[in-house]
Amino acid sequence: MTRRDGGQGLRRIAAAGIVLIAGWALATAAMAENRHQLAPPTRSAPYSGGGAFDHGFTPADLHTLLQEGRPDGLLPNGSRVSLSLNEELQAQIFNLFRRFDPLYGVFAAMEPDTGRVVALVGYRRGGESDPWLPLKAIYPAASLIKVITASAAIERGKVSPQDEISYRGGIYGITRGGLHTRDGRGIPRMTLEEAIARSANAVFGKVAVNHVGGPVLEEYLAKFGFGEKIPFDLPVETSYGQVPREEFELARTGAGFGEVYVSPLHMAMIMSAIASGGAMPRPVLIDRIEDRDGKPLYESSPVKWRDTVLPETANAVVRMMVKTVEIGTSHRTFGTPERTPLLHDMDVAAKTGSLSGWTPSVHFDWFAGVAPVGSPRLALSALVVNDNRGRIKGSYVGKEAFNSYFGYPSSMPPAYAKARGSRKWTRPASAARKGEPTVKVKSKKARKGAKARKRPPAKTAEKGAGKSLAVSSSPARPGG
Repeated sequence: MTRRDGGQGLRRIAAAGIVLIAGWALATAAMAENRHQLAPPTRSAPYSGGGAFDHGFTPADLHTLLQEGRPDGLLPNGSRVSLSLNEELQAQIFNLFRRFDPLYGVFAAMEPDTGRVVALVGYRRGGESDPWLPLKAIYPAASLIKVITASAAIERGKVSPQDEISYRGGIYGITRGGLHTRDGRGIPRMTLEEAIARSANAVFGKVAVNHVGGPVLEEYLAKFGFGEKIPFDLPVETSYGQVPREEFELARTGAGFGEVYVSPLHMAMIMSAIASGGAMPRPVLIDRIEDRDGKPLYESSPVKWRDTVLPETANAVVRMMVKTVEIGTSHRTFGTPERTPLLHDMDVAAKTGSLSGWTPSVHFDWFAGVAPVGSPRLALSALVVNDNRGRIKGSYVGKEAFNSYFGYPSSMPPAYAKARGSRKWTRPASAARKGEPTVKVKSKKARKGAKARKRPPAKTAEKGAGKSLAVSSSPARPGG
């Protein structure tokens, strides 16, 4: 081979490399163009309005009280205002966010029977308090919409929690062909109850198309207050959702991939409605206002805002959501009653949601829940917006909120150790307490030896709960 031939070969290789790099750059640019664009949340109030301002307040007045987490204070005109905030819960959640320092941390909690808002926490990386964040509806609902899809399917689609639904492929992806999968030999099936616990996108996409439909899903979003101005003492952005009619896009929307956005306060209201037989309370922040002489000027009273679903539908959905904590996407965080004393005394119903693939690259991690089931005292929603420094999930924030509110000891967040492509729950050695042994991750050699020994088969739901969520070929990827 001559030197000239060798030079031509190198040039061909270089040219091919340039073409490959150019193709990769174009593909990356196209993917970025198709990603959802997230505008950083502003520090201003969502918009003008809100009942508090009817009593002589200004946005700055309440912003100061909320920023400091104080349940009462004096207004510039000398009047004293008492808020419904639980000062301890407010401080606990803010300190938790400050400890782990996510990009944003957002939290809202309320009493389902009275509508009293007991916590509104907004956190920005670096330790800044921003109480407007829980009132903004810029956050994608992700898999939280499965609560509404399930409600519509049970009430209008004649589906029961124990009905089995066949699906194709993995449970976290949606394919066009899988939307009409029929029962048959070798075709996997899953009950609606297990599907909500494990946040099975494939099942919910099929339910949205075959049992709900676009007009009905749109109707139930409206029933739960999407597109409606929320009556509150502070301005709240309106939650909204676009329901497409095209079959595949409808499936994606019903499972959590669509254009549905919700404020954390509104999500806590939805949890309140599901836990209270379908009655959604009007949220209340101002308990009482007195003039400078102590004469009462205003006192709040519980008011129902709207009916959402029938009591039997709400009861069915809330019982399904208990499985999220028992065997589903929050099981790893909450653990067993032996590890979480709270679960000894009450059932917790919950739904998680996650979404990634945005521009800029961030990951939304939701937890919405209510407890105790049957006699609800606290409904909440927690959202952690992480970048590559994320160390906690919304489920952990929700668990700690329940622990704080009901007087149970706090806990450490679970550590996740990768092992052969799976994830195993481990307790950090530094966090082991008396009576709570540390779970160590075995080495590869030890795992090989363990494989040779016979083990009882694991339960399907528990095995599924440990799998990685948010799997999809789409740039925006929702999961449990």
